[in-house]
Amino acid sequence: MVKGSLPDIAVTMASGREIHGAFSLIVDDVDSHAMLSETADLDGVSTESSSQNSSSQTPLDSPGGPRERIKQIQVEAETRRGEFARLLEEHAQVVRKLKMMEAEEQMTSSSSNVIGPTHA
Repeated sequence: MVKGSLPDIAVTMASGREIHGAFSLIVDDVDSHAMLSETADLDGVSTESSSQNSSSQTPLDSPGGPRERIKQIQVEAETRRGEFARLLEEHAQVVRKLKMMEAEEQMTSSSSNVIGPTHA
């Protein structure tokens, strides 16, 4: 597993708005197990067990096979990405509204502090 921080990365929302911030990136080695078994096969250590495993594995295109699972994960990731983008946009709208309210409050408080001309 590799961890790293990427400073100041911009994420572009579906609306075209960019959000800047710091994000963490974690990359996990998902195929290290497969590489280890291939290495063992090359050494002749586990050739027998790997041939048994290959006959019991599901074909790539079969229902419940690896490709179907990958497609399912991709669809889920896209759904989550869309939800995340929606939440970020919603957050940005709340921040904009809050800033507008604060600006209006400052304007009303500064205008009420102005003393008008006095009549003598």
